[in-house]
Amino acid sequence: MRPSHRLCTALAALLAGAPLAGQWGPVATVSAPSPRADALLTYDVFANRLLLFGGNGTNEVWSLAGSAWTQLTPSALPGPRIHASLSTMPLLGEVLLYGGLGGGQFALDETWRWDGTTWQQLTPTASPGGLYRHVAAFDDVRQTTVLFGGRQNSWHPTQAKSGTWEFANGTWTLVTPIVSPPGLVDAAMTWHPGLNQVVLFGGRDSSDVAHDETWTYDGTTWQQISTTGPRPSPRIGARMVPLLGTNSCMLCGGRDPVTMQILNDTWHHDGADWIEVTHVYAGMYPPRADFAIAHDFARNRIVAFGGVVANNGLRDDTWEYGAQFQPFGIGCSGTAGIPTMAASTLPVVGAPFSGQITNLPAASPLVAVLFGVSRTQWIPGSLPMLLTQWGMPGCRVYQSMDEKVLLPVTNGTAAWNWLVPGWPGLGGLALHMQVMAFDPGVNAAGQTMSGAATIVLGN
Repeated sequence: MRPSHRLCTALAALLAGAPLAGQWGPVATVSAPSPRADALLTYDVFANRLLLFGGNGTNEVWSLAGSAWTQLTPSALPGPRIHASLSTMPLLGEVLLYGGLGGGQFALDETWRWDGTTWQQLTPTASPGGLYRHVAAFDDVRQTTVLFGGRQNSWHPTQAKSGTWEFANGTWTLVTPIVSPPGLVDAAMTWHPGLNQVVLFGGRDSSDVAHDETWTYDGTTWQQISTTGPRPSPRIGARMVPLLGTNSCMLCGGRDPVTMQILNDTWHHDGADWIEVTHVYAGMYPPRADFAIAHDFARNRIVAFGGVVANNGLRDDTWEYGAQFQPFGIGCSGTAGIPTMAASTLPVVGAPFSGQITNLPAASPLVAVLFGVSRTQWIPGSLPMLLTQWGMPGCRVYQSMDEKVLLPVTNGTAAWNWLVPGWPGLGGLALHMQVMAFDPGVNAAGQTMSGAATIVLGN
């Protein structure tokens, strides 16, 4: 993106001393699964899509490719369950499902494999003996699924296992690390691409005490990371995913174990420290727990679905973490209709950000793209603001007009193709853009406005 000098100056002022900014945003999808919590989401490598299993104690299987959800009907299915685990084996393109609670007193001791087409129940020679509320992650270096903690007996509400199990070569093996976390349920665990180890955070022990400890596992032993700076608060039911592009991992949400308040924070772990993501785009709204989350490897974006919100309401919305182009507001009609913006690419730091503006008067030689750092306040007053007094009845400005870029119009269409600066720390910064179209005779001012869009710069 090559904005004018004044806009670069505004960006620099915003970045000065700013903490890591958030990049969460809702995305429009079609045919979504019904509202649900406790679903499992992972990346289906060979089919190049996301795969969702279960939720609300079902055994439904859904895929998400692009913006379309599709319910799948495989020839074989695991039974309905809650609190199971999924891990993905990228080189093999397989997904491993283990355990869960199927309605009885004891957890299911079942291992299932998804091969891209259907599920197959495996018959390992050894197994964890049935677990739920455990965690699992795939060790990319050792090509092994690591499983930790969980509970076997639902009639024993404070039971918390401390076993570390590994699945490789078709069977489970109980390993005996020299050091291990205490028995935990409802922890969060993932692969950390910067450390090349599995990382575990939080959970609740057999004394019903929640933890804020960070542990790593290298295949031989567990090690508690000493964290001297800020770190996430104790929590249960949080979610963790790898961030491959930044060699870090991300922790999201969960519940306060004392108040059971749903948390809406996002943290990155860079291999040494926890860094909290801040600003309005740092979480999903409304806040939720027990949502499904996965890393879409092909697009390098984190995708989340559903979850439970306050008062036990359930959601069926899809969110993504990364660069965003989020339209909002309504435009006002001109002689060629309402000017409309559409992004062709997303605004990623150091990469081209492009798009088109349509429904412009064919006779107009130029269109103005307005940039602002605020969508709540402008010098004349609060936003959005009706422009009737400026000769544009029915038109609104949605963002502070801090900078303007003129684009040529050809046959009623204009295009932008700007390089987003590759400045360190720019990812997560939000700007707002709106189009002012020159349309002589349409009103006293001879101008119309598009709706607006928030652009969140992604890493």
